[in-house]
Amino acid sequence: LKQMSASSSGTHVRLLPRLLPLILAVKAISLSSESMKIIDLARYPVKGMGLSQLTSVYIDGPGETFPDDRRFALLKKSRASKKEFDSNNPEWLHKENFLCAFSAPEMMARYECRYRIVKSRTDMVMSHGEPWDVVGGGSSSNGDESEETKRLLTIWKRDEDGKSQMETAGPVLGPIDLAQGTGRDELASFFSSVSGEEVVCVTAAESKQRHTHQFGNTRSGVKARGDTRTVHIINAETVKQFSDAIGIPLNPSRFRPNIVVEGMKPWAEFDLVGKSISVKDGEDGRLVLDVVSTTVRCEGVGVDPLDKSAGVLPIPALLSKHFPQYGPYLGVYAVVREGGRLTSGDTLTVCTDC
Repeated sequence: LKQMSASSSGTHVRLLPRLLPLILAVKAISLSSESMKIIDLARYPVKGMGLSQLTSVYIDGPGETFPDDRRFALLKKSRASKKEFDSNNPEWLHKENFLCAFSAPEMMARYECRYRIVKSRTDMVMSHGEPWDVVGGGSSSNGDESEETKRLLTIWKRDEDGKSQMETAGPVLGPIDLAQGTGRDELASFFSSVSGEEVVCVTAAESKQRHTHQFGNTRSGVKARGDTRTVHIINAETVKQFSDAIGIPLNPSRFRPNIVVEGMKPWAEFDLVGKSISVKDGEDGRLVLDVVSTTVRCEGVGVDPLDKSAGVLPIPALLSKHFPQYGPYLGVYAVVREGGRLTSGDTLTVCTDC
């Protein structure tokens, strides 16, 4: 038996150099197959306002983002003269120029919204989200696209505890059609009144059909692709570890993500920067996202619109204190390389062949 054992051991030693490349290859496949499950999807049609939760989203093609995500913004007139917004040639502007969660977090957290894209024509492909958007139903007689696509926003005010009143009280505004100048004027008038600061509702003018300019908080898309449109991803496990560290429960929606995932280790999303993740959909092909940067946090996420009990939290300072190795960062930004469909419950996988 000793001779057999010695012989077997020698054989293993001789085989190890030959097996090493195979072992490394298997390990690489294992690492590249890291996956995460989508548990929430959302868009934010007006920069700084509440989320419009989705169960599924179709993104039409490369460079696009969630349908109408941050398509509209409330530009402060006091800053408009200093930094003019050109709707025909829009450029990225810092969030300090807008009435939003950064400049007025507590006030903006008082309101929640529901948003719907309603398109009557069936011969145009467009990004859309479920269950709210309605795509199809007929064609226009005069070809006027503005009559065919409505962008309907309805706003409710939360109660004093921050609880939703969508099902118990009437809206404070809407539905208004943000595809029309009159609808945007109504929105600006409402927030000028409640905030005490005059604002104007702005959006890109190039196309009423395609969402070509996003009023995002980051220049990551501009740096990566020369485009403002990005997709924001939050790891629920990271939020949980952060919550445990500060002793206060935090909802991932506080961080204003488009996608919330689970199934990864805390902070593992930072390792995705520079990689691609994808989801395979039999009907709409494979959606591919290129992860381009981590997300630096600001005071705009200091208030949780879904739970006001914690008050205002200095999120960037708390992140830096409890996780100095990461600094004031939580979440990642991605850009769409290939369009397709995302559905809550889907699995996103790190891919090496896309």
